[in-house]
Amino acid sequence: MATSGIRRLWTGYCAVSVVLTVVRIIVPEGSAPASLITFCYPVLTIAAIALGVRFNGPPRKLPWVLLLIMTICGGVGNVVISVYLVKGGVPFPSPADVLFLACYPLLLAGLMLLVDGMSWRRDRAGILDTLMVTVGLGLGIWLLFLRDLIGPAMPLETRVVTMAYPLADLLLLAGVIRMFTSSVRHGPAFWQLVGSLAVQGLAHVAWVWQSSHGTNHNELAPAFVLSALLLGGAALHPSMAKVGGEGIRPSAGVTTRRVLLISSGCLLSPVQLIVNGVTAHGGVDWLAASICSILVFLLLIVRILGLVRTVQEQADQLESIAYLDGLTGIPNRRAWDAELERRLAAAKRAGDTLVVGLIDLDHFKRYNDLHGHPAGDELLRTASSLWQEQLRAGDLIARYGGEEFGLILHCRLKDAAIIMDRLQEVTPETQTFSAGLAQWTGQESAEQLSARADEALYAAKRDGRDQFCVCGHPALTDQHTDFLSGAFTR
Repeated sequence: MATSGIRRLWTGYCAVSVVLTVVRIIVPEGSAPASLITFCYPVLTIAAIALGVRFNGPPRKLPWVLLLIMTICGGVGNVVISVYLVKGGVPFPSPADVLFLACYPLLLAGLMLLVDGMSWRRDRAGILDTLMVTVGLGLGIWLLFLRDLIGPAMPLETRVVTMAYPLADLLLLAGVIRMFTSSVRHGPAFWQLVGSLAVQGLAHVAWVWQSSHGTNHNELAPAFVLSALLLGGAALHPSMAKVGGEGIRPSAGVTTRRVLLISSGCLLSPVQLIVNGVTAHGGVDWLAASICSILVFLLLIVRILGLVRTVQEQADQLESIAYLDGLTGIPNRRAWDAELERRLAAAKRAGDTLVVGLIDLDHFKRYNDLHGHPAGDELLRTASSLWQEQLRAGDLIARYGGEEFGLILHCRLKDAAIIMDRLQEVTPETQTFSAGLAQWTGQESAEQLSARADEALYAAKRDGRDQFCVCGHPALTDQHTDFLSGAFTR
């Protein structure tokens, strides 16, 4: 089905959903229209999810299938409740509670798969942020509901089911927070899904509150109808295929929203402890507040360690980038200067020999004018790669600037001459280069050594290019340069 057809179907579904919700609000509880809507809205939601999965083609079908199964469980639970009502009353707990509670793990699993897929470790920071807020809210659930709901004379099965609903709602709220801390795309389907979860969560909280005060008369049924229909609308909208799509990378930074979320998670427990101390008249639940505060603090430590690790990794990456040439991928002039200083110091301590060479591609501007700058860039990349392959593991080639490259060779001039021959042989596109070599005297600085190599390079270019020259030190007898009197042979 075309996207336009799906949109028309979604528009019609929304219109029917609004009518059902309004009618459910108006009609009295227990009436025939109310019972009809109770049976119809799960069927409508199930059909909407099935059609959405079929026609929108989401990259991850399993999360939506789990949401579909959850809706079926909820619908069957409604049928069980209706049967009990016909018989005169609904016991607590009942088989319907088992079906309703089964909806929570299905819903949470669907949300997590929709957000994280099968890679649960892809966004650890978002999961930690969610847990911090959830633990703080868990203390509120305990103080507001569970502590007063659980009585010492309450049967075990009643106690378990009574506790299960607020705790399951807490997990539901954690799922909503996780969606907002993730990198899923916030389209119409996303907001309908969040709206469904928000309405359902608020309705459950109100239901638990009513149950704890003995005022539950099913006035919240329209909210559950609206929640289910919003879920169906999220699945039917074409943008559902982009929710949780592949290739979404979580943000590594710390945004203002994340900072506020972490801060609220850290402050929830102590604030609730203060409120409890003010309102409880001496009955402060210090143990629960302390446990929650410790858990949030431990999660915060893990979160900070993750941030420190991320900052260190980014710093290492920036440092690596700062020392690499963006075009050729080999070390740049900055790396050359640092390495030459370091290697000269090491050679002085060990008494080793070191040769510095400077290479300049001949007539590179003419090559650029003839073939274009992209071809010139490719020549620089290819030449530097081929030259690097001819060097030994300890030698270094760096882009000195423009079409000029620097060499640090751990050998004597005679061996350096052989290396220069090999480099000239592999230079691509029948190009030639001029080069200057200088052997370290053992005392001169990096600047003095580089200056002698640069002097030799200009001598090679002045004498006709396509050759290398050697610049000896004036204080030394240059017997080792006698074999370096000619140009390159092609």
